Amino acid sequence: MLANSLRTASKRLAPASARVLTQTEQLTRGFAAPAQPAAEEDEVLATFRESQQQYQQLMQGLQSINLPLTGDDAAIKKYAAEVEALKKKIGMPDVEEVISAELDYKLACTGYNVRMFVVDVLATMVDGGSMEAAKVDLLAALDEAERQSGGELSGSNDKGWEILTRKLGEIEKKYGLGDKGKVRDEAIFEMYKTHIHQLRETVVSDIDKARDEDVADIQPNLAALKPKLT
Repeated sequence: MLANSLRTASKRLAPASARVLTQTEQLTRGFAAPAQPAAEEDEVLATFRESQQQYQQLMQGLQSINLPLTGDDAAIKKYAAEVEALKKKIGMPDVEEVISAELDYKLACTGYNVRMFVVDVLATMVDGGSMEAAKVDLLAALDEAERQSGGELSGSNDKGWEILTRKLGEIEKKYGLGDKGKVRDEAIFEMYKTHIHQLRETVVSDIDKARDEDVADIQPNLAALKPKLT
């Protein structure tokens, strides 16, 4: 995901000769054609209505999916698969589309400053293990690309993007990021695991608070609870 984050910047800023896009990506992820002014308002309203309908359908569907508050990895994977299947069924954006949109927004907020964008994205990544080492390598790759090309990365720095693209390929190979399917699955799992952990902490905190206030001997069995999002 680290390398993919930076590739997002290169797709928006690098010249065509330095972009590493598959044929499918070129067809599906290129710049969108500008909307017709007369239809722009209707488009916005239609999109808003559709998103509201999808959200309502999601909330209804989630009522039949149990939250694995025990924190068991297998249960979390099952939960993630069920929620992602529900989102796909009702036509909600794929998780990659959501992440891509978020990265586009982050990039725009930096004024399309690649270094600021990279630092901002890395700050949100989970620390520890090989991920921490990958962060260091990614920043080093950016430093090297700018040093060898003689300037910061921009839409006109062909040499810099060529160097960085090569370095990103090396980083992907070094940390096993080339298997996009595996990287995607792991990222989705970590996202849901963090979400479940936060919910678990909230539930335990509320139970502890109730125990203190009622002076009751509450011994919750999280495995027996069948909570649902509403």
